[in-house]
Amino acid sequence: MKKTFEISYKLRYYETDEWGTECLKTATKKQALNNFAKARKIRTKKFKSFKDWTWEEGVWLAQFKNIKQVEVTQCPHCGGTGIIQWR
Repeated sequence: MKKTFEISYKLRYYETDEWGTECLKTATKKQALNNFAKARKIRTKKFKSFKDWTWEEGVWLAQFKNIKQVEVTQCPHCGGTGIIQWR
């Protein structure tokens, strides 16, 4: 059974910073991290831990912040397209 994991990361460009998130449906947290790294072309072998991951998003420098399992429920206001609620 697949679970939904939300990966959060911080984006920096000089003195500006923003937050980014991505939700992935996988069976385990490790699979979610592997899929995220592959999609972002993060060279995981050069990092000891996923907490050390940094990569470039265009002109932005991104840094991994956290991963957590979230629950997806249907939203009564948007016609059931779904919202993510923290567990």
